[in-house]
Amino acid sequence: MPALPPFSRLFSLLFLWSFLAACASGAVTPSAVEPPKTVVVPPMAVPTAVVAAEPEPEPGTAVPVTRSDPWWGEPLAPVTLVVWGDYECPFTSRHMATLEQLKEAYGPDRLRIVWKHFPLAFHKNARPAHLAAETVFRLGGAEAFWRFHQLAFANQRALAPESFEAWAAEAGVDQAAFRASFEEQQHAPKIDRDVEAGKAAGVGGTPATFVNGVSVSGARPVDDFRPIIDEQLRAAEELRRSGVPQERVYAALSEKNKARAPAPKPPTPPAPEDTTVWKVPVDGSPIRGNPGAPVTLVMFSDFECPFCRRVVPTVDGLEKKYGAQLRVVFKHNPLPFHKRAEPAAELALEAKAQKGDAAFWKAYELLKTGGLEDADLAAHAKSLGLDVARAQRAIAARRHAARIERDQRLADDLQARGTPHFFINGRRLAGAQPAEKFEALIDEQIARTAKLVAAGTPPAKVYDALQKEARAGNAPERILAPAPTKDNPGKGAKPGARVTIQMFADFQCPFCKRVQPTIDEVIAAYPGKVRVVFRHLPLPFHTRAPLAAEASIEAFRQKGEAGFWAMAQRLWEDQSESGLGREALENHAAAIGLDVAKFRAALDSGAHRAAVEADLKLAERLHITGTPSFAINDYFLAGAQPTTHFKRLVDRALGPHDPPTKESLHGAGKPAAQPGAAQPAPAQPGAAQPAPTQPPATVGQMGAKHLLIMYAGSQRAPVRVVRTRDEARALAEQVLKRAQQGARFEDLAAQYSDEPGAAARGGDLGTFSKGMMVPEFEQAVEKVAVGALSGVVETPFGFHIILRTR
Repeated sequence: MPALPPFSRLFSLLFLWSFLAACASGAVTPSAVEPPKTVVVPPMAVPTAVVAAEPEPEPGTAVPVTRSDPWWGEPLAPVTLVVWGDYECPFTSRHMATLEQLKEAYGPDRLRIVWKHFPLAFHKNARPAHLAAETVFRLGGAEAFWRFHQLAFANQRALAPESFEAWAAEAGVDQAAFRASFEEQQHAPKIDRDVEAGKAAGVGGTPATFVNGVSVSGARPVDDFRPIIDEQLRAAEELRRSGVPQERVYAALSEKNKARAPAPKPPTPPAPEDTTVWKVPVDGSPIRGNPGAPVTLVMFSDFECPFCRRVVPTVDGLEKKYGAQLRVVFKHNPLPFHKRAEPAAELALEAKAQKGDAAFWKAYELLKTGGLEDADLAAHAKSLGLDVARAQRAIAARRHAARIERDQRLADDLQARGTPHFFINGRRLAGAQPAEKFEALIDEQIARTAKLVAAGTPPAKVYDALQKEARAGNAPERILAPAPTKDNPGKGAKPGARVTIQMFADFQCPFCKRVQPTIDEVIAAYPGKVRVVFRHLPLPFHTRAPLAAEASIEAFRQKGEAGFWAMAQRLWEDQSESGLGREALENHAAAIGLDVAKFRAALDSGAHRAAVEADLKLAERLHITGTPSFAINDYFLAGAQPTTHFKRLVDRALGPHDPPTKESLHGAGKPAAQPGAAQPAPAQPGAAQPAPTQPPATVGQMGAKHLLIMYAGSQRAPVRVVRTRDEARALAEQVLKRAQQGARFEDLAAQYSDEPGAAARGGDLGTFSKGMMVPEFEQAVEKVAVGALSGVVETPFGFHIILRTR
């Protein structure tokens, strides 16, 4: 390995290398709901966190740390890592493994780690997750916080309020106290203070780490931190020998290091708003207002959601202000943790069925004020002049479930997570935003549609005209899991069923326990068509889970599938440390009639360890990292999702559907699967291709490096990409000029390419045969000589610059 540069050069190197492995920030904005109200919660309902005493930062501390920040390690440790992160950022998640290695290497006496919140604007689930984590810290202290923190990163695809509440409980925080504080956003100001402090320190993306004030950007390997920490340990010791008090060491070093660092880059300008027009069909939904209005506001809402209620006056004010220029369309998205939301939606739809749209909106006016219990709904039905008995039967039988589920599927496709969520002529606006946000977008759309009408589009057809060019929602992720064998326990339909759900689960995971009734509902909803098969994925921080997995396999060996599921049921009943301990496992074995001597011998010998390891390796190859996760034939679903989400994918699996593509695969853009993994469909530019050591190329193969500049609406473009097509082309032309002037291609790919993993691979696609790439890309490669650059090449993924290597 080359020698490490002197410490004095590390500042420049680290600064120039920033953002190579980080989520870059646009505008980091507060929550899209009204400012939080201070609510006094009864003392018994909100336990007081016991926070260890810590010196307040003294004047001159460059990267301030206070006792209001979650920490690990001794407060007066000589080295402090301050980490600004984002719970939805994959790079921050990767960074957590590095921090764990550093904890183990240096210990709490020499190293302190402090967490700061930095939810990025384009991560829609990040801010609620940070608010939940901060709430746990305030109620349960640092130990509870780090437990929640670990669960959040282990389950990044399940960042939702119902998950937060369960994780808070697992962290030891009272659920009722958590719910009250979280819903009132009592600790939201701390999130905003952390974001502002991060900006002041020069943070522009996540993760961002300061080692005694030395900036390290991105998810970097542990070896990048060691020389910095070691140097800081020496510097701290020198300060102590010179007489600097221990409580002043961090302040002195952070100020000194900050002064030696290169001047910060100018702040990144706020990212432009997402101008994507989404395909949002009205599709028979209830409408209020002028059917031929130039602006259509589609509202995904939940009758139990406090934020939906909070935005009602705003929507009412818009209707009054714009009159015949605005129509409002209602779509249902009752969230699974709002138990009375779906019955309320059933009543509103029954009102529509009995008396038309006008009755629906009268029901809407009643339901938005509260009162959602059965007696309340019956009273509402009576006041609406409905046939009350018929309405009650409709609610009990879920007569309108198909309509509700259709709206929910559309919300899923549009990534309209949470409520309320709006689309104004197809333009997204999330959350209970202030009226000014709505008005600006509506005014823009009125001007736009006036041009369409002037050009000859009938007013009543304006929305249809806009929707013709709109972007459809994202298709579900796909996964190529190998078929299960007789060694994988299952239930439901017989082996060979039309749909097989492979469940990757962990017996210590509370979400795996929670999803079991849902799994049974799915099996019951499709008699003889759905089989559920179990795969073991004990997570690293669930220390009792591996042995519990082995116990379940021994139950399967002795008593077949009935024995396995009997053992599984007992394991999920008590997921505590004692409930999954060795003595408890033997008691479970005896209770379900196993040969306890054989059971004990199997656990002692590790007879089933290899079977558990095989499932773990399969999960790794498929890029499955959290539990529960599901392969529904070749559709992927993560988390303890509601029954409707499972049914949506089961229905797709049962019906006609296209085969998966490289871009649709779960984990696209991650390192290549290991040998033996299910292999994806042929590669397409725009999906990340790893650059392992390439085998010798065969005759007829080509090789290339490329960089990809995407735009909003290009295929597989992530939400963070907001530039227009014209802006993307202009940027690509600029980058091409730099390449032609001799700039290193790998550096350009690292700096400009939107393709996941481009920085690590230098844009290298390795070698590929004819027919593996999209035609536009392949034809461009064929036209240039080896070692030569292409021009700007457009494919459905965006604009490419290609360097042919073979």
